[in-house]
Amino acid sequence: MAFNSSRWCSFLIVSNSKSNSVYYQVTLTCCVVILLLAPMAVAGNAFILAAIWKNPFLRTPFYVLLANLAFTDFCTGFLSQPLHVVNRLGDLSGNTKMFCIAGVVAQVVGYYFSSLTVIVMSIMAVERWLHMSRRSLLTARRVIILYITFSISLIVFLACNMYSWYHTNEYFSAFTVVFVLGAALCFSITVFAYFKIYRIIRRHQNQVQNYENAIDIKKYKKSVFTILYILAIYLLSYVPFVCCIVVVNVVDLGSESWNAAVDACTVIVFSSSFSNPLLYYWRIKEIRHSVRAIVRKLCCKKYEEEE
Repeated sequence: MAFNSSRWCSFLIVSNSKSNSVYYQVTLTCCVVILLLAPMAVAGNAFILAAIWKNPFLRTPFYVLLANLAFTDFCTGFLSQPLHVVNRLGDLSGNTKMFCIAGVVAQVVGYYFSSLTVIVMSIMAVERWLHMSRRSLLTARRVIILYITFSISLIVFLACNMYSWYHTNEYFSAFTVVFVLGAALCFSITVFAYFKIYRIIRRHQNQVQNYENAIDIKKYKKSVFTILYILAIYLLSYVPFVCCIVVVNVVDLGSESWNAAVDACTVIVFSSSFSNPLLYYWRIKEIRHSVRAIVRKLCCKKYEEEE
């Protein structure tokens, strides 16, 4: 099937902005920032993946889920961010074909990894709830199976979306509604899981005198708050972007200033892929020690090669 730019990219409009315009300058600056963030996101998440892979004692459901998040952030830095930059540069240069192709692929890849991140964070919240309630139904093997299942399901879903998009030429179709409903469902599951965790902590406080039945809350406190921090970073990075998109589309503001604001908010979204590895390194002692060991090993190897 040949690429039909008029069919695929009817919702994309090349701005043809002049180099002295606000939109041109802001978008070009955002491209430079994203190009700096992308390799750091790839390197940071690669270290997290290596730290978990090289230590068998870290291959628990919680750490496997962290590895899944690190993998999605790695792919975001490796694929989504460069594609977004190519799309924006195509817009600034007036190259319609480059702008269109990169825009379509960036949209699909962005939807995919964003959706996968939301799903994984919901599973993490449920896993902590089940673990703290001593109903550990999720094992490392089951977590991997769940991740692969959702990954393949999202690919099929997006493929159907692309097929419908190509034949109906409607970008905002029923599939967009499904994405919104799916995100709402994942958010509801996450809130419900944290409500259960809160009740477990309160029950523990009421039973603190009964050391035989009370659980060791300190053992789970860091992992629970780590997930909360990840969720907070995700929400704080996406809320400005979603608000800008809603304002631009609902109010129908086509000014270059608003489009520049959307590009600036996109940088905030992409910054979460770089911030998450720093959070894992700061919050989790085992990962911090493992990363340091990997860095020392790499430095020693490089020093020996120079010798």
